[in-house]
Amino acid sequence: MAMPTRDQVSALLGEIQDPELHRGLNELNMVRKIAIEGTRVTVLIALTIPGCPLKDYFHTVIPAKLTQGYPDIGHVEVELTSMTEQERQALVGGLRKDTPGPFARSDSSTQVIAVGSGKGGVGKSSTSVNLAVSLAKLGYSVGLLDADVWGFSVPRMLGIHERPTVVGDMIMPPEMFGVKVVSIGLFTSEDNPVVWRGPMLHKALQQFLSDVHWDEPDYLLVDLPPGTGDVSISIAQFLPGAAMVIVTTPQAVAEKVAQRAGFMAEKTGLVVAGVVENMSYFTGDDGKRYHIFGEGGGAQLAQRLQVPLIGEIPLNPRMRELADVGAPIVLQDPDSDAAQALERTAKELVNLLPAKPKPAKRISLPLLSMGAEAGHAHAHGH
Repeated sequence: MAMPTRDQVSALLGEIQDPELHRGLNELNMVRKIAIEGTRVTVLIALTIPGCPLKDYFHTVIPAKLTQGYPDIGHVEVELTSMTEQERQALVGGLRKDTPGPFARSDSSTQVIAVGSGKGGVGKSSTSVNLAVSLAKLGYSVGLLDADVWGFSVPRMLGIHERPTVVGDMIMPPEMFGVKVVSIGLFTSEDNPVVWRGPMLHKALQQFLSDVHWDEPDYLLVDLPPGTGDVSISIAQFLPGAAMVIVTTPQAVAEKVAQRAGFMAEKTGLVVAGVVENMSYFTGDDGKRYHIFGEGGGAQLAQRLQVPLIGEIPLNPRMRELADVGAPIVLQDPDSDAAQALERTAKELVNLLPAKPKPAKRISLPLLSMGAEAGHAHAHGH
């Protein structure tokens, strides 16, 4: 009978990643005991926090992984405990980068793209969400920071309703459709207004960048509030040299207001990379294009800012309908004209702002000997 050794079991467990931290169980020092008796294997896993909502994940994945690798295993018992406060702080310290955030470092491997607009109502957030999902569809790792603190809408558009898990003082961003998301909307209800002044906004944004386990995505999109206020200035301070895409509509008034946002970006150190024209036209049942909001605003803005017009997104009622139920149009109706235009825009973004090369991931954590594991209290059901 070909039963595995403890080292062979350990190697298989190391191939399993924690679904929130995206690191192997051995790398995170979560494997505390491996016992083999006949055809029975018992594994003790230390979760990051007591009552971890992902306990069912380990009860399912570990037995499947071990029995697939060694079919002669008759039973896998998964026992769960939780890390001590000291171990948790060591884990967070190993994951954390220096403040105000990993993206401010000159050696950051994340391409940061702020998405802004001069005024509200131009579809900036729906554009941000669908571009983020389109980049994930292209195979990139993507983060989306909803910095529109007063008018947050990203959680609803992605169908995220649960609060993030917090390990120590580090926030684990929920992931939907391949996009990691953080928004003030994940910590409050949609009905509650956020009544904050500049310093509080500044601190909240700093935390969203430095206290969130973004895990160095290829792209971080930042959905800015409309206009040129405190949030945009803070983001420019935290993310020096970040690229910015400006969303406007074909209307001349919108283009003029968006132009101010572009000039503000340049003054604060953001680099305007391109313009996206939303609601460019509507295709009727007769197949004709109707320019409901006028023509040329996006092209004029791009010309004034001396940047390319990287996308023209048509007006499509399905985009609004799907956003209301947390289903991005690029996934739910990929053949629609709006989805096709958004995916083309995402590809233009990649051409314009290619992903940066990634360094090898390293995490330094204190190691516990296998002999000490049995002394930990077993906490079944955590």
